[in-house]
Amino acid sequence: NTMLKYFGVSADSADIIYINNNDEREHLGSYVPLEQIGTKTFSCALVAPTNKGGIQVKTANLSWVTCNMIASTLSTSGVTNCQVVAASPFEVSGTGALTGVIMAYETASDVTLDENKKELANEELVTTGNLADEVGQSKATAVINETKLQVIENNITDITEITNIVNNVSNDYDVTISDDQSEEIAGLMQKIAEQEYDITQLKATLERVQANVAGDAGASKEEQAEAEKKAQEAEAAAESEAQETESEEESETSTDETDQTENILN
Repeated sequence: NTMLKYFGVSADSADIIYINNNDEREHLGSYVPLEQIGTKTFSCALVAPTNKGGIQVKTANLSWVTCNMIASTLSTSGVTNCQVVAASPFEVSGTGALTGVIMAYETASDVTLDENKKELANEELVTTGNLADEVGQSKATAVINETKLQVIENNITDITEITNIVNNVSNDYDVTISDDQSEEIAGLMQKIAEQEYDITQLKATLERVQANVAGDAGASKEEQAEAEKKAQEAEAAAESEAQETESEEESETSTDETDQTENILN
């Protein structure tokens, strides 16, 4: 009841699904120590698929998982447009948030996401979180997100080239990583690069995440301005692509959904 009130919805106005700790362990158990997952799952989320606007996320009371981590990893799962509020009635790590968001998205959109991409999204979330424990959430997100953007945008699958990108991006954000960490991130990115994505839609989300974290990750004012410019250009390109492919009926639906999601995010 507390969370329904916080989300501004009633049990009658929203479809409610439940996940439990077993669901969370099934999705994350290969990457997260069971002690960190715990025995109970409290993360809650309100999810609204959209036809445009990229992936936008707000969080509350999640300490380990951030809104930008969720947005970036959702893009890996194959989601292109969606709005999410993820929260808990008290502070929790948020490890269960992505599991619930993905399940809710599939239910709300009546779309089944590719299992390989969902698995990679979970792996990415944990890889980012583990790096964040050492260098901070913003820098970890910036490194993982920028690496993913470069790898996918340039269709790079060679592990040596990807490893070079990982190391160069890490240096750009003044992040020191071990050879094992570099190998782990590069291996993940190689698997992501082998998947098929809508680059225009994906880039809109990744550039926006990068702009969001740039300041806290240590970027200069000029670099932050450049990141914001890139985000706006990517979002405009995604918007243009969406308009070109929409039918008149889909356009009406998109308008309705946009109105709905504005209320969700507010």
